[in-house]
Amino acid sequence: MHDVKKKSVMVYLNPEIVAKARELGLNISKICENALKMAIEGLGSLYKENKTENCGMCGGWDSNPRRPTPAGLKPAPFSRF
Repeated sequence: MHDVKKKSVMVYLNPEIVAKARELGLNISKICENALKMAIEGLGSLYKENKTENCGMCGGWDSNPRRPTPAGLKPAPFSRF
């Protein structure tokens, strides 16, 4: 596999787990990357099997929840910034 420029991200982990990983000399970055690859592959196969947008693991949770629009009112149109 060719070298790919890495993207810096922030991940919050339990400090006790980080300490144990460091004691064992584990590469936390590589382990996280491999775990994400496995999750993506697993979700991809679930999606293909179920042919649905919600694979079950995602649960349809919205990371940007909005207040519900009161009954009878139309949502405000998008505004320009």
